[in-house]
Amino acid sequence: MSTSAPAELAAEYFDGRSAKPQPVRLRFDDGQLRVDGETVALTVPLRQVQWPERQRHGPRVAHLADGGSLHCADAAAWDAWVRGGGRRESWVVKAQQSWRATLAASAALLVVSGAIYQWGLPWAAQAALRAVPPSVDAQLGQTALDATRQDGWLQPSALPAAQQARLRSAFEAALQKAYPGADRPAVQLHFFKSKLGPNAFALPGGLLVVTDEMVQMVDGREDVLIGVLGHEVGHVKRRHGMRAVAQVAMLGTITSIAFGDFSGLLAGAPALLGHLAYSRDFEREADSDAITMLRANRLSPEVMVLMFERLEQRRKKEPGLDLGIALASHPADAERITFFRKAAAAQQ
Repeated sequence: MSTSAPAELAAEYFDGRSAKPQPVRLRFDDGQLRVDGETVALTVPLRQVQWPERQRHGPRVAHLADGGSLHCADAAAWDAWVRGGGRRESWVVKAQQSWRATLAASAALLVVSGAIYQWGLPWAAQAALRAVPPSVDAQLGQTALDATRQDGWLQPSALPAAQQARLRSAFEAALQKAYPGADRPAVQLHFFKSKLGPNAFALPGGLLVVTDEMVQMVDGREDVLIGVLGHEVGHVKRRHGMRAVAQVAMLGTITSIAFGDFSGLLAGAPALLGHLAYSRDFEREADSDAITMLRANRLSPEVMVLMFERLEQRRKKEPGLDLGIALASHPADAERITFFRKAAAAQQ
């Protein structure tokens, strides 16, 4: 035992049956802990004593096998006595008491969390979807479409039947040229009048929705709509809808584990933000598929710029209008315009 450490230590003993403390003296004695007081005389093997991790503040406590416990308000004296008795703290406890180690561990956690978010979740979602049959996509997509219609967001199309038939025929021909083989995505094109404004979106299972307002905004131009639908076909082909569901579910599970029941809002916010970030990646992939569709039909990617220009004009006419195709989950219009213009220049 070190000469600077006290051989004995004053403490309080609780027998586990009464809330009244009893003053005692503690000392180590050949692998045993001696507890002596006016009405207490215990000899406890050290292996039967539980020594909780040292905290920076607060009293020190040790738990005995019979349910009793030892308390000492003088933390410095306790620590010196324990060290003098030959007990050594683990590197984990020492690290917890070091702000440098804590800072390094926090930085490492952020790096690992970022790697899981950036690469781990997308990989896990794709791996999980391999076990999900396409019939699940179709059921989920139809359920989403029915719910959207019941909520009044989508209403029967007011476009003339002849125009709908012409646009469907043009789309089917364009799809055949872009995907002439067995890998052609199975899709169904639907037109609806909508509160969403000019919009087009894909639901799991191959349901493609184009609003009347989108058709009217581009003056019914088939080349623009082929580009827009090529983008939505990309979502279907890559199962972006199902991947988004899987990723949000996984991220929600992780945040729930991390935050527990502390706050449902706090636990749900990262999942929502994660969904939006992943959606931007999906949109960029789908933009590449739009270019594939346009090029297969000898159309310039420049036609997609027209759509964004028309959207901007509509925003100016109706300030504050929240257009579905320009939600926060999409990359900025300027970024996408640059992307399509570069593709058009490379095609020339």
